Amino acid sequence: MRRILLGGLGIALGVFAHPAFAQQPASTGTKSPRAAAFGRPSAIPDPQPDSGITQTGLRNSISRPTTTSVPGSYPPSSSYAPGNFGTPTPVISQPPTGVVLGEMPMTQPMTPGALTQPRAVPGTPSITESRDPTRRIPTGSLPSEGVVVPSVAPGFDCPVGTDDPFYNANQQHGPFDRLASTRRSWWLTSEVLLWWNRGSQVPPLVTTSSPQFNGIIGQGDTRVLLGGSFGDTYHVGGRIGAGYWFGENECRGIDARVFWVAPTTATFSANTNQYPLLARPFFNINGTLSDPNFGFGQSSEVIAGPGVAIGSVTAAMKSTVWGGELNYRRYLIGDSTARIDLLAGYRYLDVTEQLTITERFARTADSDPNVGIPAISGVINDSFRTENQFHGGQIGIAGTFQRGRWSLDPRATVAFGTVHQTVEINGSQALTFANGLTTTTPGGLLAVPGANIGRFSQDKFAVVPEVGLNVGWQATERLKLFLGYNFLYLSSAVRPGEAIDTRLDAARVPNLLPPGSGSPLVSPIRPQPQFSTSGYFIQGISFGFAFKW
Repeated sequence: MRRILLGGLGIALGVFAHPAFAQQPASTGTKSPRAAAFGRPSAIPDPQPDSGITQTGLRNSISRPTTTSVPGSYPPSSSYAPGNFGTPTPVISQPPTGVVLGEMPMTQPMTPGALTQPRAVPGTPSITESRDPTRRIPTGSLPSEGVVVPSVAPGFDCPVGTDDPFYNANQQHGPFDRLASTRRSWWLTSEVLLWWNRGSQVPPLVTTSSPQFNGIIGQGDTRVLLGGSFGDTYHVGGRIGAGYWFGENECRGIDARVFWVAPTTATFSANTNQYPLLARPFFNINGTLSDPNFGFGQSSEVIAGPGVAIGSVTAAMKSTVWGGELNYRRYLIGDSTARIDLLAGYRYLDVTEQLTITERFARTADSDPNVGIPAISGVINDSFRTENQFHGGQIGIAGTFQRGRWSLDPRATVAFGTVHQTVEINGSQALTFANGLTTTTPGGLLAVPGANIGRFSQDKFAVVPEVGLNVGWQATERLKLFLGYNFLYLSSAVRPGEAIDTRLDAARVPNLLPPGSGSPLVSPIRPQPQFSTSGYFIQGISFGFAFKW
């Protein structure tokens, strides 16, 4: 009976006793835990501080990680964060070994702090995309592991807008030098030209011989005094160029140049003090003449000779050349010390020449008045003027190769187009007779009225190549001095000597035959204007300066 009472008392105390007697941690002091209470939940003490782990589906509003290793996220201080366009720091991640795209990796147990402490997993380095709003390749040192590939390719096909190759912080500069902060948009060139042009091929225009051969080609000791190449002249001129880059990186721009050479005259002169007989040869196509001095075939007009007259003959070739070009200039390839640009545009070239032949004579006192025309003195003039105006499209390249202050600047272009060719022929005679009367008559010897006197033109296809090479020295940041060579060519040009027709109908030439000879005219009408064309070139050296601003 006693055991039953004691057991019921124990059960009652276990069920209805105050929690202080149950298994609870002591609120104060160092009391040890007591026996567990039946049917009551108990608080388990946390032996470690909060690890920041949140159960799935629950939101922890108290704390969150400040660092993440999840690819594609932007840490608060990262330069990849929106609004921050500084130097990007690539994000490198490495997936666990054996992870296959599209499959879930095997779940591994988490430990406290697993999300806040990045863990290196061995395996093949991954490729991580780097997004940068500035479209620049990330700079700076990169980790040894992983490969960084920009999501947007640079795409720059033009030079970066940096200083000129010679000017950088690692070089010493003189008192007149100043480092450039940006590229110069404008440039100007000015140069002096010392050029020589190719002469014109002229037919035999002046001859001499013993008196009995009258300077007729092919007879006796006749020799040609003026014929062949004539008009090789030295010119002094100038050229001005200007250009503009549309952007600071010197990628696209315009380029224009204009040149001219001063008119220069090559002369030939001969008189009877040097040569007793002077004559002007031609080929007579009129075989019906009664005058024995002018038969069919080679013939001549005697200017002066022993016992007839004294005199002189002068020939002058005047030449003028000028032109211009306007190009679109486009960067092609290069680096910090060399570049090549494309040129495409328009070219104009004008080559104008004039050949004048002037003869003067005065009869001697013992001359026979029945020989030749009865004039006692006279001036006879022939003039042949040609003009070539070229218009065409042009393509080419221009470059620069710089080493320190020195540079090589080549340039080569070729233009294709049409050349408008003009021939203008004139002639005149001023004769004084024994009665003192002076008459002026149109036409000379090779320029004949009703035949070739006048203005004639034609159009032909032509090509104009030009090459040049300058050696430059960078004097200051903006100023370059240079010395160079140029060669300019026109494939089809009509020249004064090639416009002359020496096949004449002697009966058509004013005052050539004695009065009353009554010689008939023949056909076809000669002389005629000639449009025989040939190549023309001008070449030489130049020196000048280029200035940027």
